[in-house]
Amino acid sequence: MLDERAALEQQTLDSIPKSQKIFGNTVYWVAIWSAIGAFFVPIFILLNPTNNILNPNTLFGAIFAGASPEEVWGYSVTGSFPGAHFYIDYITKADSWAMLLIAIGCGFGLFGLVPAVLYQVKREKDWFCAILGTIIAVLTLLSVVGILRIEG
Repeated sequence: MLDERAALEQQTLDSIPKSQKIFGNTVYWVAIWSAIGAFFVPIFILLNPTNNILNPNTLFGAIFAGASPEEVWGYSVTGSFPGAHFYIDYITKADSWAMLLIAIGCGFGLFGLVPAVLYQVKREKDWFCAILGTIIAVLTLLSVVGILRIEG
């Protein structure tokens, strides 16, 4: 009974296209590593509060005092909101690493789509899925860099 179940599971795994396995494995590992990094970054933020765009000591005080978002960002190193991708300009700051890991975590599908689409084009010749994957990758990339936005 156990051998039959193992054989059925192996048959199911063998029926999955390799491009989908590439996508799944890439997304899995990118998500795992960005989550592990995101777990440790708050420790670095709190260990050295002055090495941040927003010092957590003044940030939390301003939030609990009811400050507006503009007032909160006024306490930052820049004196105002530094932009959505501020981690690029301030990569040495601990909270920039948090923002970078969030960006990677949110765009992790893109990291899986690129090799999967390339494999579909080169080996599987699955043009329908390759075109759909390319469209999704472009939409994801435009969203990640801030060109495509949904405002409500």
